[in-house]
Amino acid sequence: MWISKAIGNDFIQPKRAHHQSGGPDAATEWLRSNHDLIPEDLRPQENDLEEFGAFFSTYLTSSFDVFEKPGSQGEGPTPTGCRCELCMRIVNAPHLQAKKLFAKDKRRADFLMAECVTELANEYRLNIDEEHPTRFATDKATRRDAAYITYGHWLIKRLSGKSDGPAILALWRIIAWDPRGGMRRGFTLQRDDFKEAERNLLTAIRNAK
Repeated sequence: MWISKAIGNDFIQPKRAHHQSGGPDAATEWLRSNHDLIPEDLRPQENDLEEFGAFFSTYLTSSFDVFEKPGSQGEGPTPTGCRCELCMRIVNAPHLQAKKLFAKDKRRADFLMAECVTELANEYRLNIDEEHPTRFATDKATRRDAAYITYGHWLIKRLSGKSDGPAILALWRIIAWDPRGGMRRGFTLQRDDFKEAERNLLTAIRNAK
């Protein structure tokens, strides 16, 4: 939000990393070049820049699309210079809109959740039938817990610039959005919620029949 306003008001220049291929390296270079302009309460520490840049790059490319004009997808003039996904999103920050999720993105999120449930069972050496991970990923009673552990798993991977695209946004919405639409009132991401989700799933795995 700050970048969008700052670029819209010509406060910062959308400098691009021309010699980079995009992604985490480009994000880190951009953050370094604008570091002193970023408000202190938003500014990542110098020793966190690489991980922050990696995470920031996955945030921009997994969660947003560029809309040059309201109601149009990529129509109109495009910026010159670097055209990588990351730089296109930074320079077009005032025109970013949250990605629209499709059925394939939600199916991919279900697959990732089932995969993480299996890994959790294996980590604790618990036997689990082949169909149970998918059931835990789709059943209303365990779905949000499965989304929590999977989102947490990918949060760590995103610190090195790895993501699974819009499926990660689908996981976030399972966690943070009210089923009726929009953010849950007063929601914040807390470490204890991840731990509780893991405990709930371990109980579900042990009790599965």
